[in-house]
Amino acid sequence: MTAEADRSPPPDAAPAVPAPRLGLVYAVLVAATIAPLAKWPIPPSFDLVNHWARLTLYHMPPGDPLAALYQVKLAPIPDLAIDLAGFALAPILTPYGVIALAWAAAIALPAWGAWLVGKAVHGAPQPAVLFVPALAYNLVVTLGLLNFAIGMGLALIAFAASLTIDRRRIWFRLALFNLVSAALFFCHVAAFLAFALLIVFFESPRRGGESARAVIGRVSLAFGCLLAGAVLVVFAPPIDSRLSGPGSKLAALAAPMYDWSAAAGVFATLALVILVAAGLLTRRVAFAPTMVRPLGFLALIVAFAPSAHGAADFIDARLAVLLAYLVFASLSGPRGTAAKGWTIALAVVAVAARVGFAAPHWAEYDGWAAEFRAAIRAVPPGARVLALAPPRGRCPALDDADFYRGLVNFVVIDRRALASTLFTGRGMQPVQAADPRLADTPWTPPHPEWLATHDWRALYDTLIALHVDCDWRPDEAGLIRVAETPQATIYRLR
Repeated sequence: MTAEADRSPPPDAAPAVPAPRLGLVYAVLVAATIAPLAKWPIPPSFDLVNHWARLTLYHMPPGDPLAALYQVKLAPIPDLAIDLAGFALAPILTPYGVIALAWAAAIALPAWGAWLVGKAVHGAPQPAVLFVPALAYNLVVTLGLLNFAIGMGLALIAFAASLTIDRRRIWFRLALFNLVSAALFFCHVAAFLAFALLIVFFESPRRGGESARAVIGRVSLAFGCLLAGAVLVVFAPPIDSRLSGPGSKLAALAAPMYDWSAAAGVFATLALVILVAAGLLTRRVAFAPTMVRPLGFLALIVAFAPSAHGAADFIDARLAVLLAYLVFASLSGPRGTAAKGWTIALAVVAVAARVGFAAPHWAEYDGWAAEFRAAIRAVPPGARVLALAPPRGRCPALDDADFYRGLVNFVVIDRRALASTLFTGRGMQPVQAADPRLADTPWTPPHPEWLATHDWRALYDTLIALHVDCDWRPDEAGLIRVAETPQATIYRLR
């Protein structure tokens, strides 16, 4: 290798921008997307209450009814970012405090990572990165895939570090990034995959007049930096795949701007694509040359990756969100004082619109949570609760308001009872139901036909029928209605 090849590639030339002012605007925009948490403490994030309930299980006091219902078994498995934070922060934060912090981190860390990547590839922050906060309520955050979101943020931060650390410090890079790859595995396997793709895609292209030997050496070092994470993936326990669904490419297209509605997410994402395309065609912005191939490779992965495979779901959608962050981090420009001013103004409008459109959903979801938590006071501590969905197609409103299903896990938090919807899959979570027979119950609420083929009455003593403003109610003998909200009816079994 030549001395030039040994050094980190110089950042792509880009016009200087007043970084402190740009950084302040960026920080304010990111903070604005997190700010609604202060008014509505339960954000519309489908899996959030599931994480919260699981943290509750780690801190059961003596005599807690939950101790007879669940077992905690720690193991070297992925998808543990929030769980590990819960253990570390237990002396100073409640489970909800950890959840609120994790939700904020799921927005702040990817934004910080994109800022650092942009700074690394351009040498100075660029105005185009100000559109990153508009991605805050993406599919990953909205569905509550917080472990991946946190891991994605750490992967972007680590990728930025890989661009700036001197390449001649080989042993330092190997040690540091193997530690990073191991940490990302424990955050989420897909976060480790994201980091691996970024490193390999960036290091693979030949640069200038490099020899084949130099390219092979650089790529070999890249793979060497990923060994620890790869070993953990290979030797991880088998993962229960009952939760994975068929998936949809529509979700990948909607993912960067998803917000309760896939259709709205698609239109919003297309609007961003048109905005970027217009900037590129008019040459007001340009991609950093060193990022063109990595972005192209990642776009191909998003296009052809399956939506679900085995225990993994939303594979392409998760990577589509990563791609969106990288696109804005990789754009330089626009040039000129006026153009920069218009870019800042447009970014502020985009973020304000994003928060404004999301606010009614926050308020509605917070109201649902309050109603549901009041209704489940009828559930006694130590109960076993089965959540039931209506017949397929019977209550379309429930399909449109799927987020309501995530609230069922409040019975774990508030009533110290078992919920069939708490994720307890083998290799996925460090908790499981104490009664092994409950492992056959699906985590997503089953439909009434499931009741006809299972001895559910021997396993559960409470039924929560979800209907969301629909007139359907379960037609089952021996049910005593004890509470009702517009979204669900709670029954005790005789």
